[in-house]
Amino acid sequence: MVNLDKVVVVTGYGEVSPHGNAATRWEVEAYGELSVEGCIELAWIMGLIRHANGVLPGTGTQYTGWVDAKSGEPVRDADIKQRYEEYISTHTGIRLIEPELALGYDPAKKQVLREVQIEHDMEPFEAAAEDAAAYKKSNGDRVDVWENAGGASWSVRFLKGALIRVPAAVNATRLVAALLPTGWDAGRFGIPEDVIRQVDPVTLYVLVATVEALLRSGITDPYELYQHVHVSEVGSTVGSGLGGGQALQDMFWNRANDRETRNDTLQETFISTIQAWVNMLLMSSAGPVKPAVGACATTVLSIDTAVDTIQAGKAKVMLAGGVDDFYEEPSTEFAAMGATSNTLDEYAKGRVPSEMCRPCTSTRNGFMEGQGAGVVVLMSASTAIACGAPIYGIVGMSATATDKQGRSVPAPGKGVLGSAREVSNPAMLRQLSIKRRRGLMDEELEVLDESKRRKMGRLEQEAKEAVIDTEEAAALKAEIEWQYADQLRALQDRLGNEFWKRSTGISPLRGSLAVWGLDADDIGLASFHGTSTKANDRNESEVLDAQMQQLGRTPGHAVPAVCQKWLTGHSKGAAAAFMLNGVLQSLRTGIVPGNRNADNIDSDLRRCDYALYLSKTIQTAGIKAALLKSFGFGQVGGELLVVHPDYLLATLGRAQLEEYNAKLRERDARAHRYWQDALVGNHPFVRIKSSPPFTPEQERRVYLDSTARTHYDPRTGEYRF
Repeated sequence: MVNLDKVVVVTGYGEVSPHGNAATRWEVEAYGELSVEGCIELAWIMGLIRHANGVLPGTGTQYTGWVDAKSGEPVRDADIKQRYEEYISTHTGIRLIEPELALGYDPAKKQVLREVQIEHDMEPFEAAAEDAAAYKKSNGDRVDVWENAGGASWSVRFLKGALIRVPAAVNATRLVAALLPTGWDAGRFGIPEDVIRQVDPVTLYVLVATVEALLRSGITDPYELYQHVHVSEVGSTVGSGLGGGQALQDMFWNRANDRETRNDTLQETFISTIQAWVNMLLMSSAGPVKPAVGACATTVLSIDTAVDTIQAGKAKVMLAGGVDDFYEEPSTEFAAMGATSNTLDEYAKGRVPSEMCRPCTSTRNGFMEGQGAGVVVLMSASTAIACGAPIYGIVGMSATATDKQGRSVPAPGKGVLGSAREVSNPAMLRQLSIKRRRGLMDEELEVLDESKRRKMGRLEQEAKEAVIDTEEAAALKAEIEWQYADQLRALQDRLGNEFWKRSTGISPLRGSLAVWGLDADDIGLASFHGTSTKANDRNESEVLDAQMQQLGRTPGHAVPAVCQKWLTGHSKGAAAAFMLNGVLQSLRTGIVPGNRNADNIDSDLRRCDYALYLSKTIQTAGIKAALLKSFGFGQVGGELLVVHPDYLLATLGRAQLEEYNAKLRERDARAHRYWQDALVGNHPFVRIKSSPPFTPEQERRVYLDSTARTHYDPRTGEYRF
């Protein structure tokens, strides 16, 4: 009933977030604490432990296992949680700003430059000739300069009336943010020092998140992808809200203050540079490139673009996601517009940092800024099944929308309601029945099969009568098979994937659910953008409520709302990636995480009958589908419908499913082996490529030959053309 070439699935997801990676963040989000395994992984990420295999210094004994990174003392696996958990909890998530994680920004030492006019002549000072000329050029008659005896230096004297700028300390009210785990170091993941020095930190975050996403896809070497698809069929839409924060500071602040700055800083400010480094250092693909810029909704915009690209046949595999950093300038400007929570006010109310982001409560007062990157691997379902990649979720629908006339760029709107647009048409609503559409498809398949039989019969007769030779007969037979497959896909589109697209009586959201035999009652989770601002949380609740009413969801059947930012803060471009990763984990486990700061839900939200604001995690019997929303500055509204992968696997025959599962088990084992080997130091987590998978002599042929594929060379352990 579905054309698998146009079904887009998530085969892998990764993140660099305030709670580490996708697995460790999920443990804290869903269970409120880390497992022993989670503590080990975060302790490694934070540089608290390292793996040793050899003779211990000072003891002369042979040892294999974890040791404390500072003392070198052996630490048993079972003791790591007790020993390091308190430190990990204190130095992850939402907490007081640590300057080393915020590009050096310390709110306690926040400074501005203020212009001061000198009221009397100053004492002269020595300067280089070039500097003396610069001071003179800037201040004219208010500066005297002269060459000192011997010509080795010049003297400069600022006169009364000259203007100078001096540092002044100012009070900061935003002292808390959701920062990466203390000690996070790209070098620990295997990224070479020369790369770390050259690129902006946001690129480092994306590199690590991409490798995690690929590993969850069972891909330990990105060049393996080209064993299954052409290099031009792997693309990227990874984007950002602001791009390289360190590079922007260098360009606008450090350059203006005459501080040492790299000559290639400009390139690191471009958002397209982020995905370029990922491709240059990891992928070597030649596919579609469409970096997204959607402020806080960047990831949904990225995924929507990637889905369109795959469904249009321009790619079979896409990397999608977003990244943003935390640094002084955006923090100052978000505070100026009142979007973020005032730390001093929250302290006055008796709250600790982890309690200050409070989505959907009556005491919410702005978000906590955050940082990090999130990346997902998207494939056409046919590609995922053919190569045995795991399927974590089906992107049942992706949509973006703008809003009405206004004067407020950040104000959230209701444009995303358009995904539920429809007019009542009982005749069209009959098409929602998958059983009815199956009946229509069977009727048309009979006609299609009969046409194929007639064509094949004529071909066999012509071959028997020697009207055509054997070679021509084989070519014509292949053409008939291709035409049949093409007509079958068109039939699946018309009665399966896209049956609703030409109807005003069936909304995109209703139709996308019905493709899989689902309806509004089957939505088991709503992942809220949930910024903890007065306007967003009310608007988002009203949008969900209106959609559910329009789609006829059973009254009283509320949708549990997940407001993840209470834990992760708001990482802007990466926010929806963290949300989507959580949705996929909920689909896998049936768990709906609660917002543990939701101790006083805003009474104004009571009129939204269909939203259930959980303060505790609940275990469900299973989640069939989830709805995710994202709202970004610039009227960028986004929405994703994610469907449980079982609905896709149910379309496969038994033999095809068994073959797929066998490939899946192999991939899973390889990925786990890779992950374990990286943790214990057998090889880097991020393996930077030193050359493309083809030689210079092969390059032109590879690009021009649609059948060019890599093969695995067991001698070198590499995939090459």
